[in-house]
Amino acid sequence: MKTRFFVPLFILVYCLVFLPGCKRNNSEQFVCSGSYTGDYWPTTGWRTCTPEEVGMNSEKLSKIYNYAANPNIDTYGLVIVRKGYIVGEAYFQGFSSDSRFRSYSIAKSFLSSLFGIAIDQKLIESVDEKASKYLTEWANPEHEEEKRRMTVRNLLTMSSGLEWNEQDYYNDTSRNDAFIMDSAPDFIQYVLAKPSIHEPGTQWHYSSGDSMLLSGILERAVNKTAFQFAQEHLLKPMGVEEITWESDPAGHTIGGWGIRTTVRDYAKFGYLYLEKGEWDGRQVVPRQWVEASTSPARDNVAWYGFQWWLAPVWSALRSSIVPHDTFLAWGIYTQQVYVLPSKDIVIVRVGNDANPNNDEWRELEFLTMVLESLEE
Repeated sequence: MKTRFFVPLFILVYCLVFLPGCKRNNSEQFVCSGSYTGDYWPTTGWRTCTPEEVGMNSEKLSKIYNYAANPNIDTYGLVIVRKGYIVGEAYFQGFSSDSRFRSYSIAKSFLSSLFGIAIDQKLIESVDEKASKYLTEWANPEHEEEKRRMTVRNLLTMSSGLEWNEQDYYNDTSRNDAFIMDSAPDFIQYVLAKPSIHEPGTQWHYSSGDSMLLSGILERAVNKTAFQFAQEHLLKPMGVEEITWESDPAGHTIGGWGIRTTVRDYAKFGYLYLEKGEWDGRQVVPRQWVEASTSPARDNVAWYGFQWWLAPVWSALRSSIVPHDTFLAWGIYTQQVYVLPSKDIVIVRVGNDANPNNDEWRELEFLTMVLESLEE
């Protein structure tokens, strides 16, 4: 019995002490080990290093674990990347680095990147094309003129003008169009039937319906589903293989949600945007598309780009140390991929916040803790 106990214990101690990586059981083990060995691309896997190797303080960084571990926040997974190396990583409630997490509206930002690729390949002419060129159901005169004037840009920037209610995710969802659409036999047809209530481009209004129409436009433009197009042109170059993206009953990739993958693979997507769309010598997403996507949709919409959230979404941004160039992909129940270009940081947090309006997760507070661990 002693021998059978001693061997596993020795192996465990050896792995914890001598092998580089991130141990994930408490605040001290959240902080990674390993050495910075220079630039690389994490196509086949991420490297880890101590925070000090990339200008961060381990003691300060370890405090972030306790923030994320708060049971009132309900975090499932967290990874912090600086200068291309994972410096902090933790999983909770039985999840691990191999677990695939549903990300909800993070999918919208993935979808946005596909439009940049499709336009670069001249499969779509520009964001100023009329949506009805592809959504031909709207092309005939019997439909509202507003629909015939709507552009791809209007859909990308959540300003289609279509009637859509997506206000309540956490209490009464009976009138939430996203939930109603989820029971429809064809999500695209459900959105196409919604009436116009504003002139396109004049009102910002959050709508997963707009994202669903984008999926339909892409599918019709490239003659593949959005997921099929993504696998070939976005995911394969990054080495993202353990991923799924849900379809509606009619077989259309769901534009507004449905991606499941690992925290580390979500970090790859964030890192692609940190690197302005480049990956290992290849411009996967055009640089100008990354810049346009993460810029304000209009002068009076400073908090949203092309299916990406921007730092002004937080009203207290000006009084914080969070850089104004921060942007993020964001899904309900607080799934988030943060990109901080000026600090060379990517962060992924996934969880199951029952109602983020009433829990203790505060984005600016969390990001401030990360930034306070910087020493350069």
